[in-house]
Amino acid sequence: MTSRGSDLTRPIDLRRRQRRRRRQILVAALVALVVLLGAGVWVVRWSSLLAVRTVTVEGTGLLSAGQVRAAGRVPQGTPLARVDVGAVAARIAQLPPVEGVRVHRSWPDGIRIVVTERTPVYQVRDAGRYYWVDRTGTIFHVAGQVRPGLPQALADPGDKRLLGDLATTVASLSTTLRSQTDHLEATSPDAIVVVLSKDRRVVWGSADQSATKSTVATAMLGTPARTYDVSSPDHPTAR
Repeated sequence: MTSRGSDLTRPIDLRRRQRRRRRQILVAALVALVVLLGAGVWVVRWSSLLAVRTVTVEGTGLLSAGQVRAAGRVPQGTPLARVDVGAVAARIAQLPPVEGVRVHRSWPDGIRIVVTERTPVYQVRDAGRYYWVDRTGTIFHVAGQVRPGLPQALADPGDKRLLGDLATTVASLSTTLRSQTDHLEATSPDAIVVVLSKDRRVVWGSADQSATKSTVATAMLGTPARTYDVSSPDHPTAR
């Protein structure tokens, strides 16, 4: 009986040892995985192996790459994963010429900054200086001389609403009107005038219905006159 009992318990003990061994292997594997993950997190977030060493800038024209880097204040030597790219972008966006900016991590050790600069729609001439204005009416650059080919306007550079209305007006000008435009004048948002060559004027009024006003004014140029009034485009006059 004793011999037969021993024969029966051997397979049971073997299975127990196998289960115990499998548990030990599983625990060891889990411990190793945790250690590896911890090491990986440490390397990514704290080690100097993946720290910022280069900052590249793309898309600049008015701005220099150095100006963008100075504004972004990317912390050199900081692990790439810990750089707050949103904060970097927000600081760069404060530069007047910047319309948009994207900041990317460029592994293993770089930051890539892509800038979209504002596009001038026209320039305001005031006291010998030329203020570049974009489609939103934002002044983003001041030049000491005129930029050839960019429409000019006489207006208060401090009146943001007026600058925006002038941008709407300029953007609506047909190719024919633009080619004959000398400059624009505006003393208020309701008193926009497009001054043409040969001492002709288009009384525009406000920026409302600018697309329609442009179409009507272009058609009226075939009628000899000194003043074309399209402030009410449904009832234009020429005199």
